Amino acid sequence: MIKTRTYSTLKSYLQMNLRDDIESFLEEYHLDIHSSSGSEYIIFCPFHKNVNTPSFYINSVTGLWQCFNPSCGKKGNFRQLYRHVTGRSFESKIKLDPVELQSVIDAGFIVQQEKDIDISTIGIDYNNIDEIKKVQQFIDRGLSFKTLQYFEIGFSEIKNRIVIPVRNHQYKIVGLIGRAISKEQEPRYLYNKGFKRADVLFNIQNAKHYTDVIVVEGSVDAMKVYEAGFPNVVATLGAQVSNYQASLLRKYFDSITIFSDADEAGNAMRDAIIDLCRGKKIYSAQISSGCKDPGDMNTEEITKNINNKNNII
Repeated sequence: MIKTRTYSTLKSYLQMNLRDDIESFLEEYHLDIHSSSGSEYIIFCPFHKNVNTPSFYINSVTGLWQCFNPSCGKKGNFRQLYRHVTGRSFESKIKLDPVELQSVIDAGFIVQQEKDIDISTIGIDYNNIDEIKKVQQFIDRGLSFKTLQYFEIGFSEIKNRIVIPVRNHQYKIVGLIGRAISKEQEPRYLYNKGFKRADVLFNIQNAKHYTDVIVVEGSVDAMKVYEAGFPNVVATLGAQVSNYQASLLRKYFDSITIFSDADEAGNAMRDAIIDLCRGKKIYSAQISSGCKDPGDMNTEEITKNINNKNNII
């Protein structure tokens, strides 16, 4: 049974899920911090015009806020503030939208020339047969439309590649992966300029809500594990495990199940996680005979092997 992280109070929920968001939100929407006192940030109120005296206090731990200007007096929680400033619901921040995508492109997120992932669209119209054909190889590998939508899978017409967005633990897009659609396409993966795979765990923004996690190597491996009913999965996006990736595993999870590739690099990945995450409960799930990674396995095999994981530490 997959355990979601439980919260005894609203405060404990916000501490885990909103604490990472407050500063980046204020910075992104130019709500400059004028001063701070403990966990309180003091800014100019976004609800009324006042450029002389900052009167808006927001707690970086709880996300609760209030304007102490007598003519305003508004107060509320972080979700309400997010909706007022952005015009969108807080929940929508985890979904890719054209405005956010364009801001990524405008910021020079796309690599020049042959390393370019020149994204024209993200997200597939699953009511359009021509659109569906673009991701046919993923469907052939047993991934449902629901899973492809969950991971915001898209397509680059210019590069003729499937596009996989990567978000960090704060829900921000930090990378775009362009995956080849045929064996003839080289290289198999393209990454945008400035994207450091060592600085993120694929799907961490969703998996962090669970107490235990399954760690795989590739993004498609993570999708296959999700398809099998395990949303608490992250991918290291390579066999190497960085200190920062290990710190995310230690921060968010009580137990770790390593589901690494059946090769020497996969063994090295497993050993690195064991070494860097000492003090956590660590398990290992086996790759089925004849398969090289979770992406090669079917749903039944993935479920069986995860449920029959071996206790390492």
